[in-house]
Amino acid sequence: MTPGERQRLVITTASGALFHGTGDAAKQGKLFAVVPGVAMPDALESVSELLGTMQGVLYDAAMGEVPLQGNAAWLLRHTLSSAKAVVDALIEGCDEA
Repeated sequence: MTPGERQRLVITTASGALFHGTGDAAKQGKLFAVVPGVAMPDALESVSELLGTMQGVLYDAAMGEVPLQGNAAWLLRHTLSSAKAVVDALIEGCDEA
């Protein structure tokens, strides 16, 4: 792919990537959404940062130093849901490109 072709192929986040369930579980309500139009490199950098915040907590749990429970478990769940929503929005953005 030439530099000119790369410039024309701009992949951004798509709208509709919802995350963080709220309310009645049967209704599957979501509170947050990924903002559409974020360039892929910026979005991937944010995903990397989100995933990076989980490393220490997971390492400590894996080594048996700190059990993964309570707030730490919820922190990982929310962080992973956020990162997944960004990746899902990028995949949808690729499909639209």
